[in-house]
Amino acid sequence: MRKGQRLIAEIIRKNPSKLIISGMGSGKTGATLDALYDMLNRFEISHVLVIAPKFVASNTWPDEIRAWSHTRVLSCAVAVGTAEERAAAIAKRAEITCVNFDNLQWLAKHIRSVENWYWDTVVIDESSRLKQGEGRTKPTKVKTVKKGGEIEIKVRPGGNMTRFGIMTTARRKIDRVIELTGTPAPQGLIDLWGQAYLLDQGRALGRNKSEFEKTWFDKDLYTHTVTPKEGAEAGILKRLEHLLVTIPPEKVTPDPQFVPMKVRLSEKTMRDYRDFEATLYSEPHDVEAVSNGVLANKLLQWANGSMYREDRSVVHIHDAKMEALEELVETAQGENLLVFYGFKFDKDSIRKRFPHAVVANESKDFVTDWNNNKIRLGLAHPASIGHGTNLQYGGHIAVWYGLTFSLELWLQANARLPRPGQTKQVLIYPIIAEGTYDERALTVLNDKDSTQDRIIRNFTYRS
Repeated sequence: MRKGQRLIAEIIRKNPSKLIISGMGSGKTGATLDALYDMLNRFEISHVLVIAPKFVASNTWPDEIRAWSHTRVLSCAVAVGTAEERAAAIAKRAEITCVNFDNLQWLAKHIRSVENWYWDTVVIDESSRLKQGEGRTKPTKVKTVKKGGEIEIKVRPGGNMTRFGIMTTARRKIDRVIELTGTPAPQGLIDLWGQAYLLDQGRALGRNKSEFEKTWFDKDLYTHTVTPKEGAEAGILKRLEHLLVTIPPEKVTPDPQFVPMKVRLSEKTMRDYRDFEATLYSEPHDVEAVSNGVLANKLLQWANGSMYREDRSVVHIHDAKMEALEELVETAQGENLLVFYGFKFDKDSIRKRFPHAVVANESKDFVTDWNNNKIRLGLAHPASIGHGTNLQYGGHIAVWYGLTFSLELWLQANARLPRPGQTKQVLIYPIIAEGTYDERALTVLNDKDSTQDRIIRNFTYRS
């Protein structure tokens, strides 16, 4: 293991509860397994539950266990797949059981009672997935369009336990909690409460999220936006000094090179775009944005070339980004391309133009086939292919067909190719429609990144 990995393993062995912030591709999985192997051998722990995104739970952790000569002796079960496969994995009572976040509710129902929880150690890989800190779901309004165009609104009752709620219930049965992430606060300081609570059950930041927000943040009653009060950042980080640690990054691969590819929309398209932005209604395309929040999403759709109408039909607007993608494919001269799309109509349009394209979440062997150079054009929504997925062996060129406002998705997706084992300079091409919300999205991502960088630097490990 590298120096940084040995440090992570040492911190895990010495601390029963810790959030370890380490850059993507830094080898957190292997380092954590090394510490777990030692503690299992010394009978300090008995059973480990690894909670991770689906690709990571089903591929990365099992692959990493088999990759190291000492950890491959550990028994491992993967509770991903059909209900029967998940149940069989739980029944094995393996030393390490991997489950994805989406199956936590199933797990709670399957074991029936928290008294049947047998994992004394929990590893939460990409702990920012539990940042919301809500114990139960809230009622939600669901809008449907009947035949004839009539709109019906139904209220879906809340009250079901969330992933976070399940973990807080099980917490009293857990001796060790290890949280791993490279993006601890993609939306800012507000993301830290849920992660901290699972470590110390509220001792640092309070046992109630509402009180945490009232203490440290101001909330706009109209827009519901939350902003930190003066001194909040310093106060919150001071209280977390014993729980969080940042491992300084080791340079194992060159930083990716970003090559923005700007496209220009026609004058008429831009006039229509500006009218839509000002009025929230596009007469030429019969699309309405019911609020400014919806408008932002619609403007990103417009920049990509299509929009959804109220009835979920798609209206086509322009081909500027498709032409740019065609140029990139041609320029790549046979090199594999990984394309991140934003909306389903993006995926459908790209696949129509390039029938050989393979969609990540529609192929169970996507990771293996990509790394074996069997996929020339891979399509992935950034939410489906981030967090620990190793794609460095199948290519070095990524393309953002549609941008995102999520810093977590942006950073995680951009870290799929520049990982240990990558032999070429990684090139990332964001396709940006000039004068549109694409440019605003990049500004927002940079602002969020600066706040997260301050949090990460604050907890840098010093020997």
